[in-house]
Amino acid sequence: MYCVSKEETPNHWVKQSYFHNEFKAWLCARKKSRAEMCTYKVVDEATNEVTSIVRHGKGLVG
Repeated sequence: MYCVSKEETPNHWVKQSYFHNEFKAWLCARKKSRAEMCTYKVVDEATNEVTSIVRHGKGLVG
């Protein structure tokens, strides 16, 4: 299960959506990030690992 979370303030994330598929979660995060011009992340709920971060519709590399 993958969770899409929005960054409300620095170091404060709000969970918004859950998906069974990581790619669908990433697409949702990207779409919301582009629409709202804010930062979203995708978290693997099983391992609590951040799989991707999307800022202003663009993925972060690192």
